[in-house]
Amino acid sequence: MSGILGTVFFFSRCLQTPQVVDPRGTDYAGSAKCAGCHQSISETYAHTAHSLSTRIVDENTIAGSFSKDSNQLKINDSTLIRMEKRDSGLYQVLYVNNKAIVAHRFDLQLGAVKGQTFLFWQKNGFFQLPVSYIRDLHQWTGSPGYSSDQLNFNRPVVTTCFACHSSFASGDPHGISVASAKQINWVFNIDCERCHGPAAAHVEFQESHPQEKQSRYMVSFQSLDRKQKIDLCAVCHSGTKNLLLKPTFRFKMGDTLSNYMNVLYTDFPSPDEHGSQKQFFAQSKCFRMSGMDCTTCHNAHVNERGIVKSFNEHCQTCHTPGQYFCKLVTDSNIVFLQNNCTGCHMPAQSAKVIRVQSKNNILSLPTMAVNHRIAIYPDETEKVLKIKSHDQKIP
Repeated sequence: MSGILGTVFFFSRCLQTPQVVDPRGTDYAGSAKCAGCHQSISETYAHTAHSLSTRIVDENTIAGSFSKDSNQLKINDSTLIRMEKRDSGLYQVLYVNNKAIVAHRFDLQLGAVKGQTFLFWQKNGFFQLPVSYIRDLHQWTGSPGYSSDQLNFNRPVVTTCFACHSSFASGDPHGISVASAKQINWVFNIDCERCHGPAAAHVEFQESHPQEKQSRYMVSFQSLDRKQKIDLCAVCHSGTKNLLLKPTFRFKMGDTLSNYMNVLYTDFPSPDEHGSQKQFFAQSKCFRMSGMDCTTCHNAHVNERGIVKSFNEHCQTCHTPGQYFCKLVTDSNIVFLQNNCTGCHMPAQSAKVIRVQSKNNILSLPTMAVNHRIAIYPDETEKVLKIKSHDQKIP
């Protein structure tokens, strides 16, 4: 009898499907569960910068070339860093006088739109590789903040970096090999629940009540007041010079940002692609005199890269001909100006915060950042009007 019971117990254990537990805890369901009901949103979100914010590297994710004619960054006549494919992965290798001195593998990739920087795992933490790829330059460059005489493999990437580039990060000593295989320690990208909050209770209820159309156990974004909506974005879009009070991984939709950090509101001299959009936006007259929030212009569920027409149309929901419209408008240029609202009033400008070392060893500013302070910029307006003037002269 005991043998039969033992056999039954053995097979019952074998037939149990092991459940993948989200590293954030049992309150979280994971984005795959969200996609089951929200498929169309999930499909469009997959192409956004947030969704692609942090990824495990493979050969297809890296924009830079590994071809022999374009796979290196020369530091001086005797020193260079070369991007190489090896049997065990993709590597950055430091050469001095044609001798390989140190090599580290591309493990994680941060960024997908303006550029990509890369991390490698060593012992119990991530470190930044000294060479990044900038799309505007179409070339490998020194990673942000490095100068040509300081390129090294010693810069640690701390948890606060992951707090805005991922949804959960663990310092588990097993490292990326475990995380990539089982996803038990990391949620690499900005996933559904990073913004919408833990969804396990919601999923359990909706799956057991399929006829119920009213969402339960989730905070609705539409139910938030203006400040709460802005705080949700400002967790990561408030710059890096803030006093953290507690880990922002814990921030959930509807929370108050001031409970997590003291945000330094400052008049910044130039755009900061590293996160100060909230401060610039708050300086705008449009912001102060309306109920605008970030989602007035942005839809976080879709890839908005390059859709300038859509942003101009957002402007014209308030600024229409005869109603707070451009004072430079004439019968001949009205269509042109309607298509260039952001070009004049939210120009893309050289950012001063992230600087990179280009291959000619000149500290350059290749990354352009949209200035979220909506205002009048005479120099930018002049540039836009010159484009119109040039177009008129072309037969």
